Amino acid sequence: MSTRAHRAGRRNAAANWVVDPEAVAEEYASEEAFRERVLAFQELAEGPGDEEVIRERILAARPDRLLDVGSGLGELCVWAKARLGGEVIAVDSSPRMVELAARAGVTAVLADMRDLPFADASFDCAVASSVLYHVPDPETAIAELARVLDAHGVLLASTGSDNEEERRLAWESLFNEEIPVAPPMSFSRENGRDLLLRHFREVEQIDCDVVLVFPTRARLVRYVKALPLAREAASRVPELTEPFRLPSTETVFQASTPR
Repeated sequence: MSTRAHRAGRRNAAANWVVDPEAVAEEYASEEAFRERVLAFQELAEGPGDEEVIRERILAARPDRLLDVGSGLGELCVWAKARLGGEVIAVDSSPRMVELAARAGVTAVLADMRDLPFADASFDCAVASSVLYHVPDPETAIAELARVLDAHGVLLASTGSDNEEERRLAWESLFNEEIPVAPPMSFSRENGRDLLLRHFREVEQIDCDVVLVFPTRARLVRYVKALPLAREAASRVPELTEPFRLPSTETVFQASTPR
């Protein structure tokens, strides 16, 4: 269920939404809104984002057995299987996302990332793209990912920053209203390295912020409608006199050598 677009809207409520298992399950019971958020980043982002960095790092690692937790639509798994030729396994807690990944032609498993149904040291690369902040105890998931990686295994985990001042100001300028500042995420740019170092010997941090550029009001309305906590604001999106620029903070951590 991985997506960078989760980090949007009124973050006070979002901080509760992203770790609420019932709310997350409801959101990912279907894929329409999620797919729209993904498309926005694929079509409108300026700059190399976390997905591009993750794919580059996967190619550099050349894993024989890749695990993708929070696999969402399964697009990364399909790409990796075609490029690497090895075994690729998708894991998600949403039955619908598992179904979509399986339809796309990859092995897909329904599981909680905090309790992975795999043997110790059974993968040489794992990906957790914009998903670790979906649980209040991300260290449990990190420990599981370290467990299933071999001695030379690599984990690629992406997230956003708790400092989204530029993004918040952009929304405030658009709607001409104050947007509350949110509490910290459970896994973020600010705390991710320390959490990972408890289970890996080496952690590299790659910050790769992007800007979404919406050329028309209609395109922006589509995106706002896809945001879990901002859908009711779609009708209030004003006409644009110029493209709307929405910053998005993104970080990829590459953790290696599990403890």
